[in-house]
Amino acid sequence: MRILRSSIVLVKKDGHFLLGYNKRGFSRDKWTGFGGVVQPKEDLKMCALRNTREQCGLTLEKLEKVGKIEVKFAGVQELVQMHIFVSDTFTGELKETKDMKPMWFPGREIPYKTMWADVNYWLPPIVEGKKIKGFFVYQNEALIYQDLNTDAFNNTRFPRPRNHVPVRGILSR
Repeated sequence: MRILRSSIVLVKKDGHFLLGYNKRGFSRDKWTGFGGVVQPKEDLKMCALRNTREQCGLTLEKLEKVGKIEVKFAGVQELVQMHIFVSDTFTGELKETKDMKPMWFPGREIPYKTMWADVNYWLPPIVEGKKIKGFFVYQNEALIYQDLNTDAFNNTRFPRPRNHVPVRGILSR
């Protein structure tokens, strides 16, 4: 199975979070953080910095890693590892690009209904200042499995529930 390493950045300022409305691509018509897949000769932080600058025009000065999630799509031989960062220190002019339209949202008004379903689980703890680790499985765009842990961020293994349908069983359907 191929593993895609990626980064997501949540920019925050005065209790507001900057999200981007995807105008094209895989997450078209969804609000997301800024980020993408790690390119050759690039580490996670370089990926986060590059994508944020390209997608909304901001140059981040400081990044804090607040989470890591794995996302699997049933029937696809790829696992997406998303490393989540938060930044509250940045320069530059916010701008709309061909890919994304950035907009600030108060923490209590984040548009969860127009985001990927897994975000409903992992973003609220991050908004509250917690760190997270999780695993999510989709069947097409329907979330069919979720496991989130806000206490195990520093563990090297992902948390797995004790009583569940094995992921292999879900993925082989």
